[in-house]
Amino acid sequence: MFFLLWTLAASAADDYRVVSLQILKPARQPIAFTGRTPAIYAILHVTETNGERHTFRNDSLHAVEAAIGIKETLEEFESLADYDLPVYNFYSFCTDAATCADSLEAITENDLLILVKDITVTPFQRIERRYTDSYGDYFYVGSYAAYTAAFEVYDTITRTRTNMETLSDTLTWDKNTLNAEQALAELPSATEAAQFAAAEAGKLFARRLAPYWLTVQRFFFVPSHKELQQAATYAENSEWNEAMKIWEQYAGHNNRKTAAQSAFNMALACEVNGKYELSLEWLQYAEKLYPVKEIAGYRAILQRRIKESANLEKQLQDL
Repeated sequence: MFFLLWTLAASAADDYRVVSLQILKPARQPIAFTGRTPAIYAILHVTETNGERHTFRNDSLHAVEAAIGIKETLEEFESLADYDLPVYNFYSFCTDAATCADSLEAITENDLLILVKDITVTPFQRIERRYTDSYGDYFYVGSYAAYTAAFEVYDTITRTRTNMETLSDTLTWDKNTLNAEQALAELPSATEAAQFAAAEAGKLFARRLAPYWLTVQRFFFVPSHKELQQAATYAENSEWNEAMKIWEQYAGHNNRKTAAQSAFNMALACEVNGKYELSLEWLQYAEKLYPVKEIAGYRAILQRRIKESANLEKQLQDL
């Protein structure tokens, strides 16, 4: 949200372009995969139904969707894709997590178990009349899925349980429309919404365990010079080195605003190339030339990436 507001704050009088970048983010609670044989288990707990122990508290589809969400997110990272993480269902008669872990240890050859312990997903839909005008009734239509999911990691070698976390959120899809029934049909059904929510819970937990790729938006200035228009085209086509040749030249332009904006663009190109300290130097240079108000927001982003880089480097060594 912060970056979105920062982007929208760019002066309407200045032409600029927005690009999407894939950046690698560090995990919050990383686990070491090196030398281990990990697996993902969706634990389904037995409950009593008419005196028979055969009905499982967790909907198996939701539990498996969460487990697959973990697998797919971890395997987006090349080093973890090599593991081809297996996903299993475990139909459990145990009454607590520790007993479940012991039961799993007895049946698996894997030594690092990522567990979907418990998951509840509640999908619902809503139609709300907002107002009426000469065209008819306007409605707000929404499809929702609320989830609560509990996860943990069990190390069968040390017999320890770690990364215990419960995640809760509500996914929303909505429309404002004249035809409520048609709009509702275009949104995810209750079943689809529940599956999306379960998968999202798994994805979020996976991002706690290992570095992950995140799509972010950045913007750069396009002052009204033919060469700078060409530089913009290079940047949009990910030809950053070609764009830098032009921006570096214009960073010395006699128009101080043009020079500052070109220096700002150089900072972005340096970030793309992983040179965060050099990015900050270009921002400092731009700030001396002209008070480009977007500099402060971008500096905060770069400073955060510098802080994260040390943690990221350590985590990459453990993969």
